[in-house]
Amino acid sequence: MLSRLVARFRGNNQVGEPTKDESDTIATPAEEKDSHEWDRPLEFIFSLISNSVGLGNVWRFPYLAAKSGGGAFLIPYFILYFLIGAPIYYLELALGQFSSRGPATAFILAKGWQGVGFAMIINSVLCMLYYNVIISWALFYFVSSFRSTLLWKDCGHWWNDYKCFVPGVGSSPYVDPKNETTYNCTVPQYENKTILCVPIKSTDRATASEQFFFKLLLGKSEKFEDFGTPQAFSAVSLLVAWIIVGLCIFRGVKSSGKVAYFTAIFPYIVLLILIIQSATLAGAGAGIKYYIIPKWDLVAKFETWQAAASQVFFSLGLSFGSLMAYSASNKFKNNFFRQMCIVVSCDCLTGIFAGFAVFATIGFLATEMKETVEKYAESSGPGLAFITYPEAISHMPASPFFAILFFLMLLALGLGSQ
Repeated sequence: MLSRLVARFRGNNQVGEPTKDESDTIATPAEEKDSHEWDRPLEFIFSLISNSVGLGNVWRFPYLAAKSGGGAFLIPYFILYFLIGAPIYYLELALGQFSSRGPATAFILAKGWQGVGFAMIINSVLCMLYYNVIISWALFYFVSSFRSTLLWKDCGHWWNDYKCFVPGVGSSPYVDPKNETTYNCTVPQYENKTILCVPIKSTDRATASEQFFFKLLLGKSEKFEDFGTPQAFSAVSLLVAWIIVGLCIFRGVKSSGKVAYFTAIFPYIVLLILIIQSATLAGAGAGIKYYIIPKWDLVAKFETWQAAASQVFFSLGLSFGSLMAYSASNKFKNNFFRQMCIVVSCDCLTGIFAGFAVFATIGFLATEMKETVEKYAESSGPGLAFITYPEAISHMPASPFFAILFFLMLLALGLGSQ
């Protein structure tokens, strides 16, 4: 009786006599093994790491850590990771491997729960649509990095306007002592009349990297009611990103497993290089100090635990159905508990590891801008990866080389999760 139940749940056609229609649609075990099974368990582990370790580990985790009190954020983060995240991760892997089914049909024995599987698919589709847009941004920056001088390093390009400035030594705007009017140029530029100085509000100034992102790539309009037109650069980048994703998965686990070797290992190499390089920059110590010193009064706040929970679920890829789909390609007796422990530990530590590179860079940029570290530590979303970090990279020696490495890493992280 138990064997019949297991066979029915796993879609096996060896128990019972299938009808003619069933025999036409159900694949034999040999056919299923050829098209729907990992070549090596290592490919399964790397695919899980690529799925879990993504763009959220590079900028979302450091931002939440800074916003929630630095080291104080790590306390609820670790608790929720191993008391809630790891068990649910294990449950999804177990369900997928036991049933050999994806999320749409894994709940076949519990009819009332089948909607959960379809909700997972809808969740994945919605996330996939916007996630590939971020990948296309990284692709555009990656291609733009193959220059002797980075395009976001200085002003004077056709997309820059009078509000553009380059942060660094002497970047403070000129203020007329007579009427306290702020101009869009520095003191040396005002005295030497090197550019046309225009009176502006001090809050209106924008860095060259900020205008590169908003004006060139996104074509952001000035007003909400002005929808604007699609930008050619972003549209082409998005098309190429979808083509790359298709090439990575067109043969199912046979191709995605091979790609996972690169998307899982390469980001750690780049992060190590960036940590070593950013640690040598002026002001890096201040950024790291802000990152690791906890603010204990924030541990008891509900918002801190809420932020930690959202990071755990998003980073591990829980309730997206991808874990179930991956484990469905395992052998029935595969030891996925050990694999789960490896992947969860890697994902947990990657965010902490990336935080050192990010906050060392933020400390450097804050020093260059003569601002506090707190101001840049609160940068969120794409601002940290596509404005703050490019700005900091542009000040590094051999900046095009490090820009290529950084955005290639973002591509590897994004494609692995996508």
